[in-house]
Amino acid sequence: MELNRLVKSSTCIRAEPWTTLELVQALLARFGAQDPTALAELFASRVDWQVSEPAAAGWSNGTRSRREVEAVLRSLFGALGLEELTVRRLLIDGEDAVVLGRTRWRTAGPAVDYLVDFALSVSVHRGEVDECWLMRKGTVATTATTAAP
Repeated sequence: MELNRLVKSSTCIRAEPWTTLELVQALLARFGAQDPTALAELFASRVDWQVSEPAAAGWSNGTRSRREVEAVLRSLFGALGLEELTVRRLLIDGEDAVVLGRTRWRTAGPAVDYLVDFALSVSVHRGEVDECWLMRKGTVATTATTAAP
């Protein structure tokens, strides 16, 4: 392990790698802030990426670069507005973590809310996410209406 390596993030410079708990907390905070650049900083240069519906995510499963991860997150945040992120469970076992939760998204234009239950599994090595699996199940919650002024 490279203990003397500097790990840069948008919030601090660390003299040692992130712990799994610290990294997952940062991942969730940056996701909630809808910051694809800061999120991408938490990933290794090459990431094993798996999603339950790869076609819906706009790309195929497999090994992806940090920049590809940033691009898909930027596209996601550009198309949908994250309204809510709820974590129900966070399980950590060494370098592996599983997050169970729910998100609520809103589309632009004719506003539609989507609820998405998810299970996120990440593996952390040398303070970076090098494996990310996302299983999700979404439903249309409501069609949002805007009141006339």
